[in-house]
Amino acid sequence: MLTTAAQIVVRIRAERQLSMTSLAVLAGVPTSTISRIESGQIEPTLGMIRRIALGAGYHLHLQYYDLFSGKLEDHIVGVGAGEGAGEGDGEDDSER
Repeated sequence: MLTTAAQIVVRIRAERQLSMTSLAVLAGVPTSTISRIESGQIEPTLGMIRRIALGAGYHLHLQYYDLFSGKLEDHIVGVGAGEGAGEGDGEDDSER
């Protein structure tokens, strides 16, 4: 299981055979942001990870434990390859 944002972004790039610049363009973020995430200099927000994943054509599957309801929640974000690239801040109100 991947545990860090850096590992996730490195794997996305490797699997899609993308350069940092190509992934940055697809995700609508600066190349320096991709570099800083991969090197562990910054921890991106969930919205940023979503933009990167969707930009590369991945669905983002979120699973978390809701402390208030005591239930394990499961959400899949995004419906199509490339969806979300260049859109706003990467947040999707329909998933809330």
